[in-house]
Amino acid sequence: MEETPHKNPFKKPFFDLKELVDSIQEHLGCPATIEDTNHRLNAYSSHGIDADPARIGTIISQRVPEKVINRLWKEGIIPKLIQSDSALRIPHIEDIGLRDRVAIAIRKNKEILGYIWVVEGPKKLTDIQLEQLKEAAGVAIPLMAKIQQNRKRKEENYQDFLWQLLTGQFKNRDEIYEQVHELYLKIPNHFTVLVFYFEQDISQAMEEQISYLITTSQKITNHFLVVMDNELILIASPHPSQSDAKAFDSFITYFTSEIANRFSILGVKGSSGNGYSDFSKAMTSYQEAQKVLELKKYFPEELENVYHYSQLGAFLYIDLIQQELPNEHPAISKIRAYDKLHKSNFLKTLEVFIQKDSNMNEAAKKLFVHTNTLHYRMKRVAEIGEIDLANVHEKLGIYLDLMAQKMTEK
Repeated sequence: MEETPHKNPFKKPFFDLKELVDSIQEHLGCPATIEDTNHRLNAYSSHGIDADPARIGTIISQRVPEKVINRLWKEGIIPKLIQSDSALRIPHIEDIGLRDRVAIAIRKNKEILGYIWVVEGPKKLTDIQLEQLKEAAGVAIPLMAKIQQNRKRKEENYQDFLWQLLTGQFKNRDEIYEQVHELYLKIPNHFTVLVFYFEQDISQAMEEQISYLITTSQKITNHFLVVMDNELILIASPHPSQSDAKAFDSFITYFTSEIANRFSILGVKGSSGNGYSDFSKAMTSYQEAQKVLELKKYFPEELENVYHYSQLGAFLYIDLIQQELPNEHPAISKIRAYDKLHKSNFLKTLEVFIQKDSNMNEAAKKLFVHTNTLHYRMKRVAEIGEIDLANVHEKLGIYLDLMAQKMTEK
C-alpha cells in the first residue's frame, strides 16, 4: 500500500533548536540531536533507557566523543555528509557504541552550519520521513546561523585584545586585567601559548578546518584562537585526561598529521612556550614558542622531535654564543684542517658523537659505520684536535661552537 503524502510538520517557525529537536522526536519517533559544525552539542531530545554509548557520551561531554568522530572520518561518513544534500543512513558501528543512525547536514548555500542526527530503531524511517528530516534541516538554518553569528561577534571582540596582549602593547598587568573584565573574558587558571606556522596564508576555509580539528581532537582545552597571515596562535590548557608535558607535544604531532591527512594542508610546524598562571605572561609564552620554531628552522635534524621551549636545552644559548665567540674553537680548526687535507669527515663524526651523548652504538648507527670503525675514528679525532673526550665541559663547548657556526652558515 502506498504512503499517503501529508503536510510536513516542520514547515513552520521554531523558537529555538530545543523546540525543533523535540518536534523531530515527536514526529519521527526517534531520539535526535543537533550539533554544530565542530560536533558540539546544541540541542537533544529525550531518549529511553536503552540509549547507545555514543549518544550518552555526547550528552555528558556536550560534544561527540573523539573516537566516534575519528571513526566517522575513517569510514568516509563525515565527508559524505558534507557533500550530500539528502539524509544519509549510517549503519551500526559496534566498537564505538554507535547504533543505526540517519544524519543530514544543516547547509546554508555551500556552508555547513551543523548536523541533525537521528537514532533509527528497528522500524526504519520511510522515504517521506527522510524528506521531512531534510525540511527540518532547512528550518534549522536561521537558528544555527544566529548561534554562529553570536559566536563570531564574541571572537571578533577579543581578537584585537589578544594581539595587543601577545605583542606587548599594554603598559602593565592591571591594564590587561581591566580589558579582560570589560570584554567578559573567561581566562584560564593555567595556560600555554602554542604557535603553528603554515607554508601559506591561512584562508577563511582553512581557519574553519583548523577550528574543526582543534575542537574535535579533545586533546587540549583551547581558550583562544588567533590567526595572522600564516601564523596560528592558541592559548590553551592541557585536557584533564593529559599531563602538562605530554599534552601539548601529543597535540602538536596529532594536529600537523591530521591537518595533512584530512585536509591536505602540508608543511605545518608547531611549538609551545612554557606554562603560566598569570595572563600577563601570555606574551612571554608566545615569544618562547616562536623561539622554538626559529631554532627548528636552523636545526631541523637536531630539534626534529623538540616542540616545547623547556626542551631546547643548550640550544637556547646558541645565538648568544654566535655573537660572543669571534674565534673558532682550536680543536675545530685543527680537525677542519685535517679533513680538508685528507678528504676525511672527522668533524661530522665528532658532532654526531657528542650529539648522541658519547654513545658509540647510537653514533655508529647514525653514521652508518661499525662501532669498531667509530672507536678508531674517535681515537684519531682526540689526537688531531687534542681533545679529552671524557671531559663533558670540553665536548659541550665544542658542540655549541659547531651549532653556532651552522646557524651562521644558514
